[in-house]
Amino acid sequence: MYKNGIRLTHKEQEGCKIKYDDVKKVFNFIDVTDKYILIKDRDKIKKVYIYQIEPVTFLNFSIDVQSNILNLYSEFLRELNFEFQIYISNKKINIQQYIQNIEKSISKKDSKKYASIVNNYIASIAEQLEDETIYTTKYYLVISLERNEQIEISSIDNIVKKLDNIGCNTKRLSSKRKLELLLYESINKEVAI
Repeated sequence: MYKNGIRLTHKEQEGCKIKYDDVKKVFNFIDVTDKYILIKDRDKIKKVYIYQIEPVTFLNFSIDVQSNILNLYSEFLRELNFEFQIYISNKKINIQQYIQNIEKSISKKDSKKYASIVNNYIASIAEQLEDETIYTTKYYLVISLERNEQIEISSIDNIVKKLDNIGCNTKRLSSKRKLELLLYESINKEVAI
């Protein structure tokens, strides 16, 4: 199955409710490369870099640690001297696909040895989640630079890596396929995972 020229894998096709199949009609981008998305914003051409951020479980820490995290985060924000946005993606989880992934993740060797325990576990999860609507949330930092801007991406990488100091795992999306899928999923909010 193809959507907007993007070949969707079997997993990505399953449970899809497609609202928009042409990303270019919604976003004003020129090209997607392995490093960035090239867009036209009014009369300027910009490079858009996207970082995925794994959040820190803030409430599980003591007041002192929470205060330290807030201070480090405010220092991080002060260093961002360029255009940025924080994008939050909420996706509905396909429960059947979720259970199938659990079944696949249990090794065949172990499942034969503990077949009744594994089957009871999977049945218990399926029963608990049967009537639930569960969402997964992903966080992204979107940085936009004018194409001829003198800021090096390595210096931006270093600034963003400071989020690791507060417990957030960060990585820049550096695959054309991942960037295209993120664009596609951002306009098709009901695509089940």
